[in-house]
Amino acid sequence: MLYGLLAVVLMAMDHRGQYVSRARDLAQYAVEPVYLAIEWPVSALRNLFGQFQSQRSLRHENERLKHQLLGQQGRLQRMQTLVEENQRLRALFAGTESQPYDYLFAELLQVELDPFAHQVLIDRGSSDGVEVGQAVIDGLGVMGQVEDVHLHYSGVRLISDPSHALPVQINRTGLRTVAFGLGETHRLSLPNVPREADVREGDLVVTSGLGGRFPGGYPVAEITAIDREEGLTFARVEARPLAGLDQGREVLLIRVPPQPALDEVSGEPGEESGEESGEESGEESGEESGQEPSEASGEREEMRE
Repeated sequence: MLYGLLAVVLMAMDHRGQYVSRARDLAQYAVEPVYLAIEWPVSALRNLFGQFQSQRSLRHENERLKHQLLGQQGRLQRMQTLVEENQRLRALFAGTESQPYDYLFAELLQVELDPFAHQVLIDRGSSDGVEVGQAVIDGLGVMGQVEDVHLHYSGVRLISDPSHALPVQINRTGLRTVAFGLGETHRLSLPNVPREADVREGDLVVTSGLGGRFPGGYPVAEITAIDREEGLTFARVEARPLAGLDQGREVLLIRVPPQPALDEVSGEPGEESGEESGEESGEESGEESGQEPSEASGEREEMRE
């Protein structure tokens, strides 16, 4: 009963003077530092754990992005390689559009390590119709000729090899000469050019078609140096090969279409003329032989009479 009366009195006082709410606020102000002191370690641990989680997530995402970037860079490099290869192939076949020959595509397998023997191996052999002496070019000019042929690969001697000689001519004047290799991929020697010959730096050197190896008209080199020393019969002429002798992997082998033999072309008329001449000679001999017996028999009859 007493507690109920006290409760009613307190409710009336709180309703009129708001004493309970004030006491509640004072109690909250007093307890707030304790609450903050207890909450701070928990909040700190939560924030620290969140930072660790964020850092680990960022690290994983960073690693993932790095791997993705590396893969994209690798694909980009491959795309650049494909673009360059496409350009080389376009140049390779663009240089052969106006030539009436057949071509066989090939790729380099190996480069000879001997610095004094400029040779390479290609992935075409006798099974592909490759023959010894067949000319090899790239998209810019003549590279060399086939020297050894195996079943599935062949050896090619480059025009820069010291033992290689190539019949050429100056495209501007038609002057014929021979280009020799010097053992360097950026230099050729033309030692048989007369000192007074009309040769200029920048002249284009092309194959002459002589020698039966290289078809005529294919670009070989560009004249870079001319030394007309007094007292010498020939000038010292050097040229820079146009083909990428130490670059690229794609080449073309030139297939010269077979030409009919002269005997096949001129055989039938010869036979006809032979037959005609045989018939004529036979007729003439027959007539002569026919006349001689008649004349002889006539003389014999006269002598008898």
